[in-house]
Amino acid sequence: MRAAVMWEAGTPFDVRHVDISAPAAGQVSVDIRACGICASDLSLTTSFGQPTPVVLGHEGAGVVTGLGEGVENISVGDHVVIVWVPPCGRCTACRRGDDYLCANRRSSADARAGHGIARPSPLSINGQLVHQGMSTSTFAEQTVLPANAVVRIDNDVPFDVAAMMGCAVPTGAGAALRSARVQPGDNVAVIGCGAVGLNAIMGSIVAGAARVIAVDPLAARREFALTLGATEAASFEEFTASFTNLDVVIDAVGHPPTVLAAWKAVRRGGTVTVVGAGRPDQVVEIPAYELFHDDKKLTGSFHGGISMHRDLPMLVGLWRSGRLPIERLISGTADLDDINEVVKAQQSGLVVRTILTPGH
Repeated sequence: MRAAVMWEAGTPFDVRHVDISAPAAGQVSVDIRACGICASDLSLTTSFGQPTPVVLGHEGAGVVTGLGEGVENISVGDHVVIVWVPPCGRCTACRRGDDYLCANRRSSADARAGHGIARPSPLSINGQLVHQGMSTSTFAEQTVLPANAVVRIDNDVPFDVAAMMGCAVPTGAGAALRSARVQPGDNVAVIGCGAVGLNAIMGSIVAGAARVIAVDPLAARREFALTLGATEAASFEEFTASFTNLDVVIDAVGHPPTVLAAWKAVRRGGTVTVVGAGRPDQVVEIPAYELFHDDKKLTGSFHGGISMHRDLPMLVGLWRSGRLPIERLISGTADLDDINEVVKAQQSGLVVRTILTPGH
């Protein structure tokens, strides 16, 4: 099969033939019909310890083509969304309903750091191991996953929309609906208007926010956010100079300056929710007195607090009703061979998402 291999950290992708094993017991094989390039994919090797060579990608959707022994709840031909945090169903987090925080999730980066044994990669090139990034590797025509790492989606949902529901939609909309718990009438700002931030804006609108302020350095992104329903827009400098006493600020960047700006902008008793992935070495310093005196809430948001097995029907319902217009975030589709050009376009801010179609 074709797959996009990254041979060394941060280098361009090499689209070439990669061998993939058949699904073992408890696994399924999936033909990837659509996948998105998330910003976190591009920082895994440079900031988060992902070994190389690796096939990256975790935002994807496709069709089940094979079943390993013992798989009973999935059928060949099912349309599925890839779940990059497959729940074990046994750990404390899973039992309390927070399966997106499953304690038994493991990746190849975890294994190298000594935090657990990763599931063996099904990928190789001429006998050489190729790591399975995020244990999903959607930048490929096919992938092999545990059966709990896919969730069925209705066949009438287009594959490009379904792919976005694998990460950008639940992470962004979930940050507003689940993690920040935006309430009707709230005044909300979202810092960073990439795919996750724009979904956070749409999620805040769904939750009934009165004001939704889109904050981004790019004027084009700010203008696009206004067309999605944001009530105001500002550059980061304008935001830090002029906006205070907000009920909620969602930081979709996750760097210390943006976290601190969000902290200063919320009212006493307000909520800052950080959904952007900061680097492991970055530290945010907040005066201890303010933590006590201002009674503000500072929360993280991993995967938007969304359980894919529980919440995907909710996201599909919001899309069907037009309240999550996911198609508007998609500029078009491209073949897997064009992945490096798509990466450049997204990093420049020219597009929000161009969906790759490896197995079209």
